[in-house]
Amino acid sequence: MMTKAAAGPDSPSVDGVAWRALASGLWVARRDGRHLGTVQKGRRWLATDVDGEPIGTFRSFSEAQAAVVQPQPPRAPAPRTSLTAPAVALAALGVAAIVSSASWAAVSFLL
Repeated sequence: MMTKAAAGPDSPSVDGVAWRALASGLWVARRDGRHLGTVQKGRRWLATDVDGEPIGTFRSFSEAQAAVVQPQPPRAPAPRTSLTAPAVALAALGVAAIVSSASWAAVSFLL
C-alpha cells in the first residue's frame, strides 16, 4: 500500500486539505483528521463524498478535488410512498364485504 502524502497529479494541497495516494489512481482527502472523500482515476476522475456516495465524474483531477473539498448541500431525501391509505381502504372494503355477506346470510336464514 502506497502512503505518500501528496496532492495528486500536478495539484498542490489547498485549504488545509491533505491528499494521500492509497493506490495507483486512488486519492483520499482529509482535513483536521477527518475524511472528506476520495478521487479515483478511471475513464474520468470519479469523486465520492465522506460516505462513499458518488459526487460526480470530472475531466481533470483538480475538478474532482474541488468537488470533494467544497461542502455539498444536503440532499433532499427521496419521497416515500405511503401504503397506509390504500391498505386502510382495502381493509375497510374487506370488512364491508364480510358484514354484507353475514347480513345476507342472516336475512336468508330468517326467511
